[in-house]
Amino acid sequence: MRGIVQIQAPLPHIRSVNIWLLRGSPLTLIDTGPRSDEALEALEAGLSREGVRVEDVELVIPTHHHLDHSGLAATIARRSGARVAALDRVADYGARYIDRSAADRSFSRELMRHHGVPDSVIDANEGFWDYIRDTSAPFKTDVVLSDGDVIAAGGRNLRVLARPGHSTTDTLLVDEQSGTAFVGDHLLAGISSNAEIVPVAEPTGSRPRARIEYLANLQRTASMPLELLLTGHGDPVHDHVGLVRRRVSEHRRRCRRILDVLEQGSAQAYGIAGHLWSARTVAEQPLLVVWEVLGHLDLLLDDGRVSEQKIEDGSRYGKAWFSLPEQPTAHRDPNGGLRETSILYPGGNRSAQVD
Repeated sequence: MRGIVQIQAPLPHIRSVNIWLLRGSPLTLIDTGPRSDEALEALEAGLSREGVRVEDVELVIPTHHHLDHSGLAATIARRSGARVAALDRVADYGARYIDRSAADRSFSRELMRHHGVPDSVIDANEGFWDYIRDTSAPFKTDVVLSDGDVIAAGGRNLRVLARPGHSTTDTLLVDEQSGTAFVGDHLLAGISSNAEIVPVAEPTGSRPRARIEYLANLQRTASMPLELLLTGHGDPVHDHVGLVRRRVSEHRRRCRRILDVLEQGSAQAYGIAGHLWSARTVAEQPLLVVWEVLGHLDLLLDDGRVSEQKIEDGSRYGKAWFSLPEQPTAHRDPNGGLRETSILYPGGNRSAQVD
């Protein structure tokens, strides 16, 4: 990794996030860490070990909009005068971070409620969104990039590739000459990346099939001639093809576990989560487990192995139940008929393959 320096900033629950310093012209940071005193101190200490300061940074590139990858972008730009360069989707989110995050928060509460999370659990986890609010900040993008663009950073040319899935704004930055890619959270060595479910671009109430998109984009990455993936958390990836293969196998195994649960009868996504994780995890991370279960249910829906019913219960969006195709749904309306409500998300493209 000649000319590339890894700096780790502390991050609750995940332990740390990687910030990558690219020595060379322009002096570049890829990702920033969250907006916290602890992360800023870690960044300053890491730069100092290399004989540079925050004020020396000339270019900042966040790989996606998440707080741990963009939270300090505005602070670094203000102190150094550095330009911020980002994919157009990242730039748009960064410019309207407060409004977009608030819309995600509202949508996520409705999503959890729709998929069976009790209001008491939803309310008890508002601290998740408070943390996002407190450790993120809007930022202005000086260089708005498009998929396929090339940008000079740290003495090398980086190809910009959109790879949405983990987030709607995921970006790969690829040094094609060395076969090195900065991949954010697109592919991690130690854990499988979650695929967040949020409104598409503008918060209109639609839900993307994020997991299907994510797996399709993993396959695109697996087809690339890469030697080294520098990730947003944990260790670098040296065999991305083999790791993608393992991640796909893990998805297949979890899909089989969900089918086993549904053999017992119809269920909501949050109820299914209770069969996959501990009671503590399900209670403390309701949004993350709902994302995970829904992503795998989307794969099964795409394959015709699961059916979905939206049942009206007097709430704004009703409740979603899942079952094996031959099973009747477990809940009917008070008048005796099975009614589908106006749904929280109006379908989506399920054409991507898992294999």
